[in-house]
Amino acid sequence: MSFAQTRAGIPVIVERLPYARSVALSVYVKVGSRDEPKGREGLAHLLEHVMFKGTKKRSSKETSELIEAAGGELNGYTGKESTCYYAVALDETFDTAEDILADLMLNPSLCDEAVDNEKRIVAEEIRMLKDEPDTYIHHLFTRALWDGHPLASAETGEAEGVASLSAEDVRTYFQECYRPQNFVIAACGNVKVGQVEKWASDMFDPHARPGRGNDRAPPSARSLIESFPREVDQAYVGMGFPGVNAAHPDRYVQTLLSAILGAGTSSRLYQKVREDKGLAYSIYTLSQPFSDCGMFGVFFSTSSKNMEIVIRLVTSELQKMKSEGLEEDELTRAKRLIKGVLVRRLESTESKMFHLGEFFLLIGKAPTEADILAAFERVTEDDIVRVARGLIDRQKLCIALHGPGKTARTVSKNLESLDF
Repeated sequence: MSFAQTRAGIPVIVERLPYARSVALSVYVKVGSRDEPKGREGLAHLLEHVMFKGTKKRSSKETSELIEAAGGELNGYTGKESTCYYAVALDETFDTAEDILADLMLNPSLCDEAVDNEKRIVAEEIRMLKDEPDTYIHHLFTRALWDGHPLASAETGEAEGVASLSAEDVRTYFQECYRPQNFVIAACGNVKVGQVEKWASDMFDPHARPGRGNDRAPPSARSLIESFPREVDQAYVGMGFPGVNAAHPDRYVQTLLSAILGAGTSSRLYQKVREDKGLAYSIYTLSQPFSDCGMFGVFFSTSSKNMEIVIRLVTSELQKMKSEGLEEDELTRAKRLIKGVLVRRLESTESKMFHLGEFFLLIGKAPTEADILAAFERVTEDDIVRVARGLIDRQKLCIALHGPGKTARTVSKNLESLDF
């Protein structure tokens, strides 16, 4: 893996894989939904949509035809702390991917008609998200945990807010935030390191300009039980605690704790709630670090009448981890599970590219696969118990209930005396 900076200070991270037949190239912009101006929630995501609607050089149809003729694809996504644009192509057509991605980042048309069209599409996306409660519960939990902070807002924004955004809002945000000093370049595949570095410098250095930087402050976590009504019997629950940030020494410990409790069908919560009790089809944990904070959550769905029962089962297992520690070989199994997931995920050039870019944005460097595996191997049983005892704290517990309003209110009242 190679790391360099262009003359304008743009980081360029490249992992050359001579055996690959493809190359993945990305431009990360160091702004996401948490960096939007207040009252303009959803702006970063809307801009990402509009970026693909043509440039001053090509229509969106011409761009699509060109990248697909190169055996590749062009896409992007908006996160809470960054926005990514990427192109994947065959190694023999990589110069086409470079040309298209540079054109996209430097010359988007951002015309009024495209903004109006994408506002309608984003509204449909928001409605679709709310119709998928197993996904929507993640947003509701984050909202309950960090309400009032930009991290609590959905990346998509809300339909009413997006409808109020103007084409001028979009163009202003682009001018202020999409400047090369806010870019991070990541590439992976059968490509020469020097080629990517030269492309980044030639394309973007001449366009460096002053602009708005990030003005971030970490959120303050809340401890409460909050109800978000849905008039269907099936209930969705997110419950958890504030966790460590991406650079924290215990990041890997928290990930392994999450795996032991709720990753895979052998995990404690899956075995207890689904296999032993038959109370949920799906139950799992999630350890999510950000640059200056983090969260640790348990997510499941069940019938509304079983909501409280499952919550109490989960808290019982959490307490058991704190008081009794690990079972024999439990940590070894978790390490191998995580290793398997990581190794399989990083077998594609596209996934490796995301790994490089996302890690760099979070912690200012991109550890290798070997570095990460070694960090997991260093974790001990004592580390797991120590982190569990610090993390799992009733005084920090936050619960989001997405189910019938009357049932949720009853459960909330009953859980006020919950102790563990």
